[in-house]
Amino acid sequence: MRDFLYLAPLQSFTDHHFRNAFQQTLGDVDRFYAPYLKMSNDGTIKDGPKQDVLPKNNPFEEVVPQLMACCAEDFLTMANYLSDLGYQEVNWNLGCPYPMVAKRDLGSGILNKPEKVLSILEEVIPKTKLKIGIKMRMGYEDTTDILTLLPALNQFPLSEVIVHARYGKQLYTGGCDYDRFEESIPLSKHRLIYNGDIATVEDFRILKKRFPSIHHWMIGRGAVSNPFLFEMIQENECEKPEDWKEVFHDFLILLLESHLNESSNEGNVLIKMKHFWEYFSSSFENDTGVYRKIKKTDSIKEYQDQIEQILLA
Repeated sequence: MRDFLYLAPLQSFTDHHFRNAFQQTLGDVDRFYAPYLKMSNDGTIKDGPKQDVLPKNNPFEEVVPQLMACCAEDFLTMANYLSDLGYQEVNWNLGCPYPMVAKRDLGSGILNKPEKVLSILEEVIPKTKLKIGIKMRMGYEDTTDILTLLPALNQFPLSEVIVHARYGKQLYTGGCDYDRFEESIPLSKHRLIYNGDIATVEDFRILKKRFPSIHHWMIGRGAVSNPFLFEMIQENECEKPEDWKEVFHDFLILLLESHLNESSNEGNVLIKMKHFWEYFSSSFENDTGVYRKIKKTDSIKEYQDQIEQILLA
């Protein structure tokens, strides 16, 4: 059985601008996930995530939208919106680790309340025609929550369960708990997708050898740092393709143009592009120097000139 590779939903990074530029220049991703929809205090869906999942903004390959909810009412509000847009599946975010989210029983903050997770599913599944998948961490305070929750999820017809092999309070520090993930595999009857700390082809090889029954893999930060990682894994090749700088240049131009087409505020777009380079710069041997050059740019024109020099000079 071949391996299936998924692009993780990273808030503020893998939005439709990134996904569309990626799909037009790169490849070897089997599925794309959109960062989560969430509710405003006034009971409406926040506008930014709503725009991200509009069909007109996703003209290429299949995208699975994600939502974040701590009650059935909010879940169904967002699910109905997505269903009306024509989506067939939704992913429930039970993984976001940030304290401002988790303290409201959102994201990973609900994982130590398995009865609440199950009651929400019991209510929403009969009321939506969408397939429902889950992306979760292994717990909030530690990784033991998954031992209770994962087998309890077997009673529901979930499309998949994506497991980021950390617990919520870890944020993104420390390593993944590979032992706990291995212990969890036989507890689930659903399709399990592994997520966490795949940054190189060698990382993938090690995990694939350790978890031979897993054939679905989600990559987030590693793929933003190196957008060629999916291709390299599929080709079982540790080096980027020979033309990677030209392809990466084309990707960056499309990414920039997409943002400029949507925003007239060039200053905000430049800030956004610089933020990406906190990840992108790691693709270069002189990563600190490359990032410093990008960070010093004061205009879109300077930014464009700099990426030309870095990639095509």
